[in-house]
Amino acid sequence: MRLFILLFGAVLILSGCAGASHYYKVNNDKVHIYLTNPDAEKVLFLSSLDQFKPHEAVKDKKGVWEVTVPSGQELKYFYIVDGKVFTPECDQVEMDDLGGRNCIYVPGQ
Repeated sequence: MRLFILLFGAVLILSGCAGASHYYKVNNDKVHIYLTNPDAEKVLFLSSLDQFKPHEAVKDKKGVWEVTVPSGQELKYFYIVDGKVFTPECDQVEMDDLGGRNCIYVPGQ
């Protein structure tokens, strides 16, 4: 029963961003970080660059959210999508002090 409750909770948490994809592109001294989630109403990006201060992502007509950050240093980040913490699938991740996950961007990788 306990396992069922844990699995059900995980499904509820993840369902808010089901189908969301994540990628980034480096352009000179900037990294453009994208989250595809056309159903989202509001996406905030939080990173270690400024002690995880929230920054609003910008949504295009196809439902792709974008933020741009400097490319020269490693950073850890996650999103808040419609009020819920969301960490997409990433090549590199770490567990934070609160039991959550952060993506890690490493320049040149």
